[in-house]
Amino acid sequence: MTPDMMGCDGMVAGKGSAVLAEGVQAFHLEQRARAVSPHTARAQEGDLGKLLDHAARARWEGWEVTPRTLRGFALELGDRGLDPASQARILSTVRSFFGWLWETQRITRNPAAGLRNPKQPKRLPAFLTEGESQALLDLPAPVDFPTARLTCLLELLYASGLRVSELVGLDLQDLLSGERTLRVMGKGRKERLVPYHAQAAVALQTYLGFRSALLADKGLAPSPALFLNVRGGRLTTTSVRTMLRRALDTAAVRSKVSPHALRHSFATHLLNRGMDLRAIQELLGHASLSTTQRYTHLGLEELARTYEKAHPRAKS
Repeated sequence: MTPDMMGCDGMVAGKGSAVLAEGVQAFHLEQRARAVSPHTARAQEGDLGKLLDHAARARWEGWEVTPRTLRGFALELGDRGLDPASQARILSTVRSFFGWLWETQRITRNPAAGLRNPKQPKRLPAFLTEGESQALLDLPAPVDFPTARLTCLLELLYASGLRVSELVGLDLQDLLSGERTLRVMGKGRKERLVPYHAQAAVALQTYLGFRSALLADKGLAPSPALFLNVRGGRLTTTSVRTMLRRALDTAAVRSKVSPHALRHSFATHLLNRGMDLRAIQELLGHASLSTTQRYTHLGLEELARTYEKAHPRAKS
């Protein structure tokens, strides 16, 4: 790229938002080459699509993008009523995009370097009490493939704290059964080993028996995936979340508790029973301890509720 292709603001000059769209397309191709997850790729496409829509409406002149014009985009996201978490995700993608443009020398200055996220409300993750978790897992003995699969899904999620996406991504070769351990591929393609307890191991062995019978009875081809649908394909995250929501409803567990609450419950219950926070961080696959520290607040909240109920003067 030659210097005379640069605009006065350090951007590649061009006509209208079509030039920006070309850069976005190149970014998506680069991300796919890096093998980002399909979920991340879809989110980035949606986020940068919003940027392109705004650029067209605001009549940005090609790549003549300044910190001020990007702040206008950020303000519009708030005006549209998007929640702070969604705004933060979109702006994070925008920062990644312009950072990539700068690193690949498509621009000489990065206008998104100082772009800040809106203030996030401090929301603690929802979780189940130990009693509610027991009610959810108190299922009748499996009698067929679907019931065995559901029991195994619930037991493994609560036993290991896996994300739903990590659970459906497991292959048979990821079962280190002699050690009662799962080999998990987490965010950022980071691998970790997660143990599971004996009761989960029983549910897993029961499910594997029904899984083998399903493939044999229907003449289906072998699959590397641990969790299958009735057609022998890998179970999707959408299917698992649907199953878990039904199980939560059947167990009459509190409303507005998502399937992800099992992961939060796993961490909270371990913390309340004395496990070291850094060990929990390792099990959850958190890159930062600050992410795991949210569960400290959950423990303190539970302690405060217990105090309010127990202290004679707290009731007045």
